[in-house]
Amino acid sequence: MSTAVVGLLGAAIGAPTAVSAGEVEPTTAAPNVAAAPAAAQESQETVYVFNVGSKDVTLIDAANRRLRETRPLGASVRWLSNEQTYWDGRRIWTYDFPNDQVQAIAIDPKQVAITKTISGLGKGPGHSLVVLPSKKKAAVNVAGDNLIAFLDLEAGQVESTVKTGAFP
Repeated sequence: MSTAVVGLLGAAIGAPTAVSAGEVEPTTAAPNVAAAPAAAQESQETVYVFNVGSKDVTLIDAANRRLRETRPLGASVRWLSNEQTYWDGRRIWTYDFPNDQVQAIAIDPKQVAITKTISGLGKGPGHSLVVLPSKKKAAVNVAGDNLIAFLDLEAGQVESTVKTGAFP
């Protein structure tokens, strides 16, 4: 089974933080809820498990390590990492390549839904999308066309492309 596992904590209270499968890291922000017994209250920290094969996302309560639900997403999220920036302050940016065509997708962590798509980037596969320091632009590799596409996230369009060597 092909499954991309990424934990994102604190979606309800701040910027998501990526963690590896099987581990849960504490968030630095405190939840905006009154203290209550752990058994009586679900944590606001959520682990998101993006399932490539079924194109959905499983939500797990981080504190109790219990399944909350699985929701359809309609995209195969393959890679998010604390080694790359994917958070623009409101959305998780990543990529997919349905029908071998690379597209950038934005996921709202509160809705657990794709809220923006920038399609027509070129021939797949893709391997990564990185939000640039301004948080308004991103770069995504389009391996089948040997290029990097630079995106304007707010306008939802390609700003420019740069040709690279084979299969970036």
